[in-house]
Amino acid sequence: MKKTSMSIRMLLMVGFCGALAIFSSTISKSPILPLFAEQLGATNAQIGIIAAMSTIPGILISYLAGYLADKYGYKRILIASLLVFSTAPFIYLLVTSPVHLGAVRFYHGFATAAFGPVAMAAIAAFSGKNTGQNLSIYSSATMIGRALAPTVGGNAYGLGGHTSVYMIAGVAGTLALLFALWFFRKPGEAEDKDAAAARFNKPGVEKTTFIKKLWGILSYKPLLFVGVLSACIYFAYGAFEMIFPLYARQLDMSPGLTGTLLSIQLVGVIVLKPFFGRASDKLGRLPMMITGLMICSLSFFALAFTRSVFVLAPVIILYGLGFALTTAASDAFAADVATAGALGASLGMMSTLMDTGQTLGPPIIGGIGDSMSFSVGLIVLGGVMLAAALSCVIWQLKKKRA
Repeated sequence: MKKTSMSIRMLLMVGFCGALAIFSSTISKSPILPLFAEQLGATNAQIGIIAAMSTIPGILISYLAGYLADKYGYKRILIASLLVFSTAPFIYLLVTSPVHLGAVRFYHGFATAAFGPVAMAAIAAFSGKNTGQNLSIYSSATMIGRALAPTVGGNAYGLGGHTSVYMIAGVAGTLALLFALWFFRKPGEAEDKDAAAARFNKPGVEKTTFIKKLWGILSYKPLLFVGVLSACIYFAYGAFEMIFPLYARQLDMSPGLTGTLLSIQLVGVIVLKPFFGRASDKLGRLPMMITGLMICSLSFFALAFTRSVFVLAPVIILYGLGFALTTAASDAFAADVATAGALGASLGMMSTLMDTGQTLGPPIIGGIGDSMSFSVGLIVLGGVMLAAALSCVIWQLKKKRA
């Protein structure tokens, strides 16, 4: 009973803070970032690099954040990341050049790099047989923030420019920090080190060296497989989030309408992902991942040849459904195969690989947009998703033969 109560409380706390933090992070970039960068004189390729700067910290510290959470508990890492969420938006107000903008994006990236894997580890540690369901509920909570951000950001930008957008982002990040501090207000209450870390850290794990644990995780094929898949998924997601505002502007869409369409894609994710997560607990991870990746692939191919706003909306919703199917299963799969006694470090390594993909996506597809067209870039994204689906099919076949 106590475990269930703690599971619910942890899920509510992390979900609420995650919704506010991800809203703050997303409104800082979607759809304003490429438009703001362009005003500062950046090219499409440079815009891609600026967009990717926030994911580089994920490559650098996600594993470290997870390792430290395994060793010292979740609270310290979550609070530290929320401090960055609460301060970064106000620094955007000082930006005067593309270089400055890239530097602020780099700083902002440390927030999501630490918060994401540690939040997932905190939830997974308490979830038992409901890992897929609870991780998907958390993801849906963050998706509410992610879905609201483009619409609010697009309209706020139209009314008051980038200043109003980053002020809203700063308020949201500060509220997330204050709520977490309130949740952890009493020593021992909801304290994670004794209640959670001790439960999944096996005897002797604390004595495992940083490098030895890292090598053990990197040499574990199932975790490496899901990490590479996550890299492909977020390569496409990050690139699409960056190029769509520019693609939409070529179709004479307003920033407000562009933001609304980006929000629409997440409606299905928010509503259906918890159900998809529960289904993956019962039906298996790989079949759902294959289905979701195929839907994503078909959506990108369709978007490449779509010019009508009325057609764009349902195709974007379809992509959101495919993304929900894929990530509901892949997040839980990562927790399933996490190295015993190293849940935070394992999910941190998956996040590192995921951020590697998300870092590469915007500049590569931005470069394709400069040299050819955004339609070609969307076709490339469809091909990446198709290749990822085929790799899941091969993995499933090998698993059945073993």
